[in-house]
Parts: sequence; C-alpha cells; structure tokens
Amino acid sequence: MKGEHQVKLFFVLSVLSGAVAVACSTSAAERLCDHDVVFDQGGRLLPWTGFDNVLRGSMNYIERCPTVATAFGNDPWYLVTSKLTDKGEFMRNQNCQGSHAYWGTETLTKYYAYSGDEEAIRCVRLIIDRVLHYHTPADWAWPNVPRTQDNSPDGEYTDETGEADKIALVGVAYIKFYKMTGEEKYLRAVRRIAQTLASHVSEGDAQKSPLPFRISLKDGKVLNAYSSHMVAPVLFFDEMIRLGERGDGAYQAKRDLIWKWVLDYPLKTSEWTGYYEDVGSEIKSVNQQSPMETARFILRHPELDPDYKEHVQALLAWVKDKFGQTKRYGATSIREQTCCFYEMSSHTTRYASIAARWFGVTRDPRDREEARASFALSSYSACSKYSKGDSFLNYVGIGYVNPWFTDSYFDYLSHILEGMAELPEMAPADADHIIGSDSVVTKVTYQPGRIEYLTFEPRGSEILRITFKPQSVLADGKALASDKWIYGDYLGVPGVLRVHRESARDIVVSAK
Repeated sequence: MKGEHQVKLFFVLSVLSGAVAVACSTSAAERLCDHDVVFDQGGRLLPWTGFDNVLRGSMNYIERCPTVATAFGNDPWYLVTSKLTDKGEFMRNQNCQGSHAYWGTETLTKYYAYSGDEEAIRCVRLIIDRVLHYHTPADWAWPNVPRTQDNSPDGEYTDETGEADKIALVGVAYIKFYKMTGEEKYLRAVRRIAQTLASHVSEGDAQKSPLPFRISLKDGKVLNAYSSHMVAPVLFFDEMIRLGERGDGAYQAKRDLIWKWVLDYPLKTSEWTGYYEDVGSEIKSVNQQSPMETARFILRHPELDPDYKEHVQALLAWVKDKFGQTKRYGATSIREQTCCFYEMSSHTTRYASIAARWFGVTRDPRDREEARASFALSSYSACSKYSKGDSFLNYVGIGYVNPWFTDSYFDYLSHILEGMAELPEMAPADADHIIGSDSVVTKVTYQPGRIEYLTFEPRGSEILRITFKPQSVLADGKALASDKWIYGDYLGVPGVLRVHRESARDIVVSAK
C-alpha cells in the first residue's frame, strides 16, 4: 500500500525508545500524535480514550464520509481513493478496493455484532457492489474475477492487472457478506471466482508461489511470480468448503496443496514478500502482514498444523524482531515493510491481536501485557486534530500521518475488535456487547436486560461483556443447557458471558 517511493514523512516524534513513566497522569507533558500520553498508577501506557470511543468515532467517519463526483454520482471517498492528505483532504491516489472489500467486511462482521449498527452494512455494501460491478469478462485469461486495484482512481475499476491473493480476499468478503445478507448474487460471484482461482493453482517452489502475485488478468502474463501471502487462497478455499461448496473435491485438494507450500516455504525460509499493491515489481520488500495473517489462520485452525504452537511463537518473535524493535513507553510498535519502514497503528494492532490470541493459548501474563500495551499505543493515532465533532479522522500511525482507508480504518478497527475476545477489559463495563463470535452474526438487538442475536452457522461460540446477570439463555426458543453458558469473571474481568451453541442460531439472553 505505501511503497517507499510514495512515502513522505510528515510527522516525527522524538519520544525516547523504552521510556518509562512513573506517575499516573491524564494530562502528561509528553504527547503521541495529537494526544497527551496517559499512564496507570504502575506507569503502564494506557489508551488516550476508551476503545469503544475509537470504534464509534472511526465508524462515524466512514458512515458520514465526504463524497466526490464520479460517473456513478456522488461517491464516498473510500470508493475512489485509498489515501488522503495529512489534513484529511481528498486526493487521488491509487485505490486498493480489493483490500477495502476484505478488511471492510472483516470490520463490519465484528462491529455489527458488537454494536448492532445497521448503517455500517450500507457502507460496506457500497464497496462490495462496486467491486462486483467490474468483474473481468468471461473470455479473459482470468475470467469472472474482481479487479483489486485502480491505478487511475475515479470510482471505475477497469485496470487489467490484479493480484491473486487479493482476488481470494474479495472472495472471502463476498462469502461473509452473503452470510450476513442471504443475497444469492454474492454466492454466484464467489463460485465463479473459485473456479478461476482453482484453475490457476500449481505446485509452487522457492521462486514461485502456487498462485502468482501480480498478473495481467486479460492475457494471463505473470508479472510477479512470488507472493508469501498464500494464506489468502487457503482461507478462501476453506471458507468455500465450510459453505458446502467443494468443486467436486477440487477445492479441498487446492487448499491442501497451497497450505503445504506455506508450511514448506515461507514458514521455513521467512521470505515474507509480495503483498502490498503499490510496491513495484523491481522491489523485494519484506513485510509483517503475511506472517501475521498466516499466524492468525493457524490459531483459528490448529488442526491443520501439528506444530502450530512452535510456528505461531516463531512468527510473533520474527515480526517483533524485524519490525517491532521500537518501544514506546514499554509498548511494541510495528513497522509496515522494509521499503516503507514506518510505525503504523494497523500493523501494531494486527500484532497485538495475534499476541492476544496467543495469550488465549498460553495464558501467560507476559503475552497478555504484550498485547495490551500495543493496543494502548495504537489508540493514539485515532482522532487527529483535524477531526470534526464525533467523527474521527485517523492518522495511519506514529510517523505517518496521511489517513488511509485501509490502515486508518478497515485494517485497524478489525484487529481492535478481535482483541476484545481475549482481552475483554477492552470493552466498556457499562454497556452490552458481543465481543467475539466464530460465526457471522446476521442480526442483533440490544435492549436493557436483554440481547437477541441470530447467527449464520448453527454451531459456534460467542463471548459477550454485559451489564446484567443473565437468568436465562434461550437457543431457538428453548433453554440452553446450563453447561453451555457461563457468566461471571473471565480472565479477571467481570460481567463476561460465554455461550456455546451446538445446533442453534437464534439466541436470547435475558435478565428475567
């Protein structure tokens, strides 16, 4: 997204690495971005404001995003460009709409469950439907797939080059949006994507991945043969299989082939290159995104990796060593990639969310603190001085102030929401929220002393932080067995409800 040739450093802070504060303060002399630095009584860095405020203020900006005239009328800026000026003014930059679709949907599925905010669905639908409108023609070498980037940003996605991993990510976004809405057009589109991707999968080796990184969609010419981000098509085919879409067994075979390549090559060689859209073909830039998203998949699917504990621990350590050597008030701050070596909050929260999930495995308080501190640090780029009212204009991070719709919003908020499932203290104690689910929540209603929600999958688990003591939990109208839900302190945090559904989609939690 932010190759070296595009980066101009607008904002530099001279906070000493590893500085330690000893006093509790809500108005410290030191500042990070546009906020006073806040500490607890023990000198630990705290977020400048609650994470609920970060989430709502950021989503307010997306839901009220300014517009620009295009061939479609007045489009919100995130349909046209990826990057704004440092003051949050419109500028025409390369648009990475494939990433917007994926990370926008990842944020939506978590944020809607958390908030019940229907307006968020409308915003992501705009992205999804615009991408869907510009699928490639049926007679191209890569037919019926989304254009994942727009190098002439005008709201019309007509580029003839694309990236296979982003095509897969858009496919995942379609699947999840289909689950949320039940609209068959997304399922029809994703079936065609699966056919095309499956037809291009090969064995791969040290020089080329099973799917190429960058290609000419029209004639099939491979522009970049290697991408370490092959967890994207693995995730895509895995989601297809979960839907019951097996392609006569082809999708399972392709998933297994690609996953074996991930285990045999980047997990052994650490050649984590080939992800960002604006990094030129001539640049070999190592990044943190691919290894961290690979670690996320492993933590969600440990059954696919017999050595998952060793691999996740190694990936966290590698990213911390290569991109997280900077400490700010004891918190690990993560840089993006070797050709754009700047600290960015989306990547700090990505790292924090993996550390939090790792804490869910180890229960080691050191892992919990590593995640907690990085999450706290990441809050400081939210709500710049150019924000208006309760809509947060977010910087990308410390040292890189130009807002990006990926890093400042979609590929930022998602990780905060994911962290809450393992660190429920991040959610407010005075409100009711679903803070984690392994299903897509298709409908949720919050009322005093009552929460109703509907899921797509009939089997799964949710974790909620709530303000009342539940007296009953109904599953599809019947009392859920008492051993399938538990309420009370969880990891030292009060007011947490955990629900496990065996064969039910409709849940009612009630204080009566």
